[in-house]
Amino acid sequence: MLSALGIVIASRIKQLENFAGVMNFVIFPMFFLSSALYPLWKMQEASLWLYEICRFNPFTFGVELIRFALYQQLNLNALLVVAGCTFAFVVLAVIGFQPVKETGKKGG
Repeated sequence: MLSALGIVIASRIKQLENFAGVMNFVIFPMFFLSSALYPLWKMQEASLWLYEICRFNPFTFGVELIRFALYQQLNLNALLVVAGCTFAFVVLAVIGFQPVKETGKKGG
């Protein structure tokens, strides 16, 4: 899911130098505003608005999917959200991908 998101962003950015900066402004907030550091129920106890932000973050569902898998359980809601976001990001990446074609003639 995150790889497809990275490809979507990379297909829109024209200069390689800008890619790292943009990714830092996308990945780090997604990481910190997810349940990667604290479980989702702890976020709800701490702050309701932070819980709502975490609940709409697709990264949260990826973390919850892994967290439940470690306990040998299936979180079907998280699986559906991750699969849906992955599909959407892959479609956007395919639409946004435009290979560069060489226009010059090769000398013999």
